[in-house]
Amino acid sequence: MNIFPSEMITDAYRFKLQEQNKIFRSIRGIPIFRWNDNNLHDNLYISKDGFTLQADQNLDAYKHVMGDLIIRGKGIYEWDIIIEKLCKTIYIGICDHKEFNQEFCYNNQYYGWVLGSDGFVYNKKKWKKYTSEKFKEGDKVTVHLNMTDKTCAFSVNNFRNDDVTEWKNIPSEICLIVSLKQGSRLRIQPHFLL
Repeated sequence: MNIFPSEMITDAYRFKLQEQNKIFRSIRGIPIFRWNDNNLHDNLYISKDGFTLQADQNLDAYKHVMGDLIIRGKGIYEWDIIIEKLCKTIYIGICDHKEFNQEFCYNNQYYGWVLGSDGFVYNKKKWKKYTSEKFKEGDKVTVHLNMTDKTCAFSVNNFRNDDVTEWKNIPSEICLIVSLKQGSRLRIQPHFLL
């Protein structure tokens, strides 16, 4: 009952593996992100190891900090942000590193593709309710970024929400970004599957 020669089946299997490997070629291990201290505002502090970011209690305007790695090409990237201290709304997500402009952000314009601790997702001047839960201290927010399909989703305490279907314009090179003020403290860490 040899409908297909074994050589043809082997070739098809090899082709499928090669195609799958192309998707993950840019990933080797788990990326380790740290906070980028370039152009850091005076009232923001990064720990010596680069993983913890804190806003001064007197910082009354949102300030934005990017991660130190640029994500480009195809692949799936995930990282966790731990809410160590929550004061006011914070925003966690991604931004186009080529177009990131602190002056634009200082003018209270929405920037990037972010999930707020209020449960809404934001991109430019558009927003929608994404999760019914608001963040609290001790929560773990995971960013799930699929650069192959250009999709993004978030988990809160390991409960994964759906991809944000409205985000159709994720660029080919991005950085992680957070926005915070007035005493909030965030820690970034790799996302490990349990």
